[in-house]
Amino acid sequence: MRFGIIEREPEMLFDSFRNNLEKMLRENYNQNFRPCCEIKENEKEYKVKFMLPGMSKEDINVELADNVLTVKAEFKKEESPEDEVLHVSEFTYGSYEKSIRFEQEIDDEKSTSEYKDGILHITLAKKQENKKDSVKKISVR
Repeated sequence: MRFGIIEREPEMLFDSFRNNLEKMLRENYNQNFRPCCEIKENEKEYKVKFMLPGMSKEDINVELADNVLTVKAEFKKEESPEDEVLHVSEFTYGSYEKSIRFEQEIDDEKSTSEYKDGILHITLAKKQENKKDSVKKISVR
């Protein structure tokens, strides 16, 4: 008879668990800063976009090394004056870092980035192989 409550009201046991789990997921989800990313490709370049609304370009860092693009961003929480009380905040704050490896070699001299209207636009030029140089002649002996 130790499990009498489960037999009488089985949903009561799981309701409490579900409510606590939903609350925990909701709280943790709101604290994770995860910008959306989009990658497109054509024969000459990769076009990468990150949605970073409300940020200043000084808080965004873009690096390229060994065909790996790394974007770092930090959305900082503004300090409220002492005479203000925060009632609701659905903003997400924090640091973000994403690295993307590209198959084709990137020409870092021709690659660019621009932050405009909350969107980070990155254009990564592909290195164009000279087809003459890529063909090697093998002598027949």
